[in-house]
Order: sequence, then C-alpha cells, then structure tokens
Amino acid sequence: MGTEVENHRLLDMKPQRHEAKSLARHGGIGRIVVCLDHSSFSDAALGHAISIAKTFDSAITLLYVLQPAHETAVLHTTDAFSWEIARKEAGAYLEQLQTKTAQATGLQVDWRLEQGHPAERIMSLARELGADLIVLGSHGESGAREWGLGSTAQQVLSVARVSVLVARRVAGHAQDEPAPKRILLPLDGSLRAESVLPTAARIARAHGAEILLAHVVAEPCMTAMLHAGDDLDRARRVATSLESSAARYLDDLCHQLGREGLAVRAIVVRRADERQSLLDVVLAEGVDWVVLSAHGNTCNPAQSFGSVTTHMLAHTSVPILVLQDLPEGETDRARELAEKDMAPELRASFTEGQV
Repeated sequence: MGTEVENHRLLDMKPQRHEAKSLARHGGIGRIVVCLDHSSFSDAALGHAISIAKTFDSAITLLYVLQPAHETAVLHTTDAFSWEIARKEAGAYLEQLQTKTAQATGLQVDWRLEQGHPAERIMSLARELGADLIVLGSHGESGAREWGLGSTAQQVLSVARVSVLVARRVAGHAQDEPAPKRILLPLDGSLRAESVLPTAARIARAHGAEILLAHVVAEPCMTAMLHAGDDLDRARRVATSLESSAARYLDDLCHQLGREGLAVRAIVVRRADERQSLLDVVLAEGVDWVVLSAHGNTCNPAQSFGSVTTHMLAHTSVPILVLQDLPEGETDRARELAEKDMAPELRASFTEGQV
C-alpha cells in the first residue's frame, strides 16, 4: 500500500481526597487526525476537530483513504484511469480543505492521501504521526440509520489505542464549528473516569458550556439468587447508601469545578440498566457532547474501551469524545498488572496544579 504526499474508588471516600491531589491532567492534544470521505458525517468530523484544535492549539492532519482500485465499489469499475481521476479529485478536495481550514483557524494544517483499507491506514498514520486524537464520522458515504456505527468506525474503534472523537450530525447544530452548550461526563468514582475532567473543563470554558456530572447507582432486581424479602431489602438499603455517597462525591467535584468559574450540575440516577440510563440522560438533559474515559473502574487492558464506553460509542445520539487512559505501547505490561489484580498505570499524570 502506497502513500501519496500529496479501582472503583469507594463512593464514600473523604471529600478532602480531592483537595490533597489535583485531578488527573491529560498531556493536551497536540495533533489531531481527521478522517474525511466527502460525506456529511466527515464534514461534521472536521467541524468538531476544528473546535478541539482551537481549544488546545492542536495541529491538524486531514486524511483521505482511497481503497485499492480493484476493491472500490463506488467507481463501479476497475479501470486504472478512472481510479487515477478519483485520486486527483481526492487530492484537490484535501488541498481545498487544508487552505480553508488553515485560513479560518490560523493553526498548522496538513493533509495525507492514503491508499488501502481505511481502518488500517487510519491507525497506521495515527501511529506514524504520534496523533493524540482521531476524529471520524459515525458513518461514511453510504449514510446511516439514526443509531449505530458504520463499518470503518467500528473497525477503527476495535483496535484504537489513542483518544477518539466520533462525530454525528446533530439536527439544528452548525457543522462548520459546532459549539457544545452542555457536556455530559459519566463518572463511576474511579480515578480513570475522573482523568477526563481537565480536558472537559477546557472545552467547556472555551465554549461557555455547562458540565453535567452523572453517576448511575444500580437498582437491585429480583433474581434467582436475590429473591428473599430480607435479602432484597438489604440490597436496596446498600443502593440507597451508595446513592447518598454518590451525591456527596459529585457535589465535591461540582464545588471544585465551580471555583474555576465553570457552570456545573450533578445528577445521580438509580436504575437497573446503567448504560441505558446514561443514554436517557443525554436525551432528557439536552446534552450536546459526551466526554468520558476509555476505561473505568473495571479496566480490562485487553480491550480498547470498557463496556460502558463501548456501548455509549455505538448508541449515543450526539458526538462523543473518549480519552484513552492506558499508556500507549504498554498494553502487555497493563495485562500483567491486571492478572495480578493490580490496576494498570494511568496515561494521565497526577500532579499538583489546577483543572
């Protein structure tokens, strides 16, 4: 293939825990790779990439992947001449977007035209450039239903070891440079989940957006193992205690973020289905963006994303930014630690400082 330059922390932890150490700080977003394909979904991806890049003063690489001529169904031909025309058109498209984006943002913008299987080339280029973030549309040129992900997005997410932003077309929102007004941060009480707070705070500050901190407490349900009245009552009392602890935990975070001049609210939901509860919050609260960590309390380093994050990526109706918490290139070490019941190292660093 050629290249054209052309540990679930307990929810009843003491509030001063957060005062003693600052929240996790991501190292910033230095380079963003934006995946383009002429579709309206990739237009939305570019708009979100520009929004993030302006916030973090990031460099942008525009990427277009042409499939090999003999596999390109769009052309309906294996004629080499037709494929060459498509290549030149893609190059002209990227040049035009590069000029427009650079002039509009004042940021460093370059472009790459690649040949091969899209998911493979996207990940290969991200590794080559040391990209901090991959931005891609939820679907490609073939279009989409209301929910779910396109095949390329699914393939990229199945192997991604960097942060990703999946852009969706949102009715009533400008796609050129969307500005979120309410950002949802699902938190499970773990340091991994909290590690997104500084990044989310910078985005919210840049757009004057409100931050909504959310935690879901599992509602005990009657099962074959939990059916006796006393047992079910005890389980429900534990859930009630966790609900109160979660409210105190989120309230502490709200106060910290509020001292930074941010608008913050907290919501604790008690439902049996955690994943569906978060999707319902997105709709009920008019959320524009979701920002969360790749893994939470139960971190399985063999997987690019945890189960809740994977479900949100596939089913949320708004753009979602997932920040990778595992150090790049340390997957084997992370697996060894996990096998010993030790939490894999966090990608974010914990130092004294501000959000």
